[in-house]
Amino acid sequence: MSHTIYTQVLIVGGGVTGTGLARDLALRGLDCVLVDRKDINAGASGANHGLLHSGARYVASDPAAARECRIEAETLKRLAPQCVEDTGGLFVAVKGDDEAYIAEFADRCRRCGIIATPVDLREALEMEPCLSTDIGAAFSVADASVDPFKLSLDNLAQARSLGSRYLMHHQVCGFKRHGSRIETAVLHDQQSGREVRIVADQIVNATGAWAGTVAAIAGARIDMIYSQGTLIISQMRLGERVINRLRKAADADILVPAGTVSIFGTTSRRIKDPDGCRPTTAEIDAMLDDGISMVPKLADTRFIRAYAGVRPLVKTGAGNDDRAVSRGFALLDHE
Repeated sequence: MSHTIYTQVLIVGGGVTGTGLARDLALRGLDCVLVDRKDINAGASGANHGLLHSGARYVASDPAAARECRIEAETLKRLAPQCVEDTGGLFVAVKGDDEAYIAEFADRCRRCGIIATPVDLREALEMEPCLSTDIGAAFSVADASVDPFKLSLDNLAQARSLGSRYLMHHQVCGFKRHGSRIETAVLHDQQSGREVRIVADQIVNATGAWAGTVAAIAGARIDMIYSQGTLIISQMRLGERVINRLRKAADADILVPAGTVSIFGTTSRRIKDPDGCRPTTAEIDAMLDDGISMVPKLADTRFIRAYAGVRPLVKTGAGNDDRAVSRGFALLDHE
């Protein structure tokens, strides 16, 4: 027995992008249905380090993303301050880090509209006692931490207050066409086992790493690759600010305060299947071995959880010029 729902917009994927879109459309008076095969933030939107980037991390590798991070972070701080702890951040260099990059850092930031202010090393150690006494340079930036679950749930709550509907544990298993146009999505209710059909004027694929899978059900092809990032959570908060390694984006170079704990990471490892995203002991050991040069306390800190998120990329066919499915991932990125 099937059940049919009619709506203007069906959004598939209950992460930051999907819930944010549901809120935006609901505010504009559109009727929306949001569905997810699991629950809110079950993918990358929940498995990240919660760093609300100033953009400084990307000034060398992707200046366009750096600028967008800055703008989007400013927007989130204004629209959802209840979800943000405006901690500020430090970029710090340790012995052996690239001196040329350190010398160019502030200017690279300036060209992206990001303010990076030099900090006296003694002052930096007073600000963050967990730092190594061997740091050789420090800059303050406008990093912050964000609660991605609160952000998505607040988005969803407002969307629902305006009439939007949300179906969790509903997996897309097919699409029905009228001529060349897809107008119906066929879903499987994983709890009741029944079939649900949603007839919509527009269907949005906001499934992140699973965008290619959902597109394939519709007969479309998106060539994607996946990057896994592993993170660990400490039993206590190690620093008051976001602490970044002053080098080009790499593994084990971010420590983010998250309420009473800290999140340390991350890695970037290609995987074949987003459903196979799992942290490994080898990744964690390598992260800690690298990270203690910046924050020595990592060596004797008790960690209470390890997890991994998967970042979706669209293969462009231009060598290393693979790009994120959405620039929005830069805000809640695991890399």
